[in-house]
Amino acid sequence: MIETDVCILGGGPGGLAAAANLALHGRRVVVVNAGPLMGYGIEGAFRSKAAFEITRQYVYASLRPDVFEAARPPSLEAVLRGTQRSAEGLNVSVVDRLQRLGVEVIEGRGVIEDAQTVLVGGRRVRAKDLIIATGSRPRVPEGIVPDDRRVLTSDTVNRCMELPRTLAILGAGVIGCEYASIFAALGSEVTLVDTQPRVLGSEDPDLSAFITRAFVERGIKVLSSTRFQGIERTADGVRTALPEGRVLETGAVLLAIGRVACTDGIGLERIGVERAKGGWIPTDGSMRTNVPHVYAVGDVGDRGTPVDLALVHVAQAEGVCAAHHILGEEFDQSMDHVPYIIFTVPMIAGAGLSETAARERHGEVRVGKYPYGRNHRAHAMHPALGYVKLIVGPVGDDRILGVRVVGRDADTLIAAASILIERQLPYTYLITSIMPHPSLIECLQGAAHIIQGDALTYEEGEEYDFFDLIRRQ
Repeated sequence: MIETDVCILGGGPGGLAAAANLALHGRRVVVVNAGPLMGYGIEGAFRSKAAFEITRQYVYASLRPDVFEAARPPSLEAVLRGTQRSAEGLNVSVVDRLQRLGVEVIEGRGVIEDAQTVLVGGRRVRAKDLIIATGSRPRVPEGIVPDDRRVLTSDTVNRCMELPRTLAILGAGVIGCEYASIFAALGSEVTLVDTQPRVLGSEDPDLSAFITRAFVERGIKVLSSTRFQGIERTADGVRTALPEGRVLETGAVLLAIGRVACTDGIGLERIGVERAKGGWIPTDGSMRTNVPHVYAVGDVGDRGTPVDLALVHVAQAEGVCAAHHILGEEFDQSMDHVPYIIFTVPMIAGAGLSETAARERHGEVRVGKYPYGRNHRAHAMHPALGYVKLIVGPVGDDRILGVRVVGRDADTLIAAASILIERQLPYTYLITSIMPHPSLIECLQGAAHIIQGDALTYEEGEEYDFFDLIRRQ
């Protein structure tokens, strides 16, 4: 029997953030984890971002034929080698930090035996508090068996050593669009298939339209409002059945139709922890479940928000929140300003409410849209494709409610925007601030000037001007 203060089921970003904070405050912590530490945080999310970093360098170089000689795209094998090295380096740093903190890690699948006991193989861990951080896994329709060659998921795609000449991606949400960007850059003919009428359906229509145009310009086919009927392996690929008897034949298929909580078979029912539809665990503001000494953080949580918050930094914030509550400390945390990045080409970033959500909640909000084409830094990076959208309250309410950015290095703007939203600062704060030049953050200031009425008004479609320039190159 191992006696400890806190037992954490799952060594993903949320679980490890909780473990680190508890250990730093003198608590004994045991992490029970099956698989690699950081879980999908490294094996899926991190690896896809590492692949994005490699492929986007090639994409942007290819857009400057006036400077760079024509080059072949990197091979999938080289990209995977690069992501493996990055993942290994990150994993070493995670293990080293846990060792220095004195956090004990037990490898194996943990199952809850009773209110204070977790069984791992033949060992028992007894703790005062329990944190569930078992994460999520790709949703796979019944009867379909994924592999690492023909029928891929976000878990297996990083083991695919042969680049498919043609690839169907089923699902045009975040994961589907990110991998569409990566595989198109590497040379695959990509077709995105989604049930929604537009890609990234949770985003505003103008953003969806812009990213769709960017995808089409790069040769990515988009089949919207299309529900696949089934998939079948063939001798040389995969056949995807579509409505009205249509068939899509490709070398491989990537399933990107959502994720499900990994809460089945771990014994939650033995101690009465409630689960919502799909296995998600409802929690309160302190990340507690309906059982007072049991917490849930990360992707297993039922957050009840209109925006997808299955993000590494959200899981980490929730882990910190749970740790503070166990320590008996208040921890004020709001999800209204959470920044996020979508690693497509071009990149997307956002914080706070979308324009659609802001109008539903606040009525006649004001919007300033500032195209990259007006920004000096964007022209220096060339081509100046993208825009910044600043969303503020109705007349009389100058608070910044949300920001959306689409374009190269969009992530450089969004952290600052998140803080402005969290602190409920007025958009006029941007007007009186002095921004570095040349920088993309000047786009945020420019959007504020448009709302103020002392800058040239945005013209519909202005952000599309540079697509024609790219086509002529």
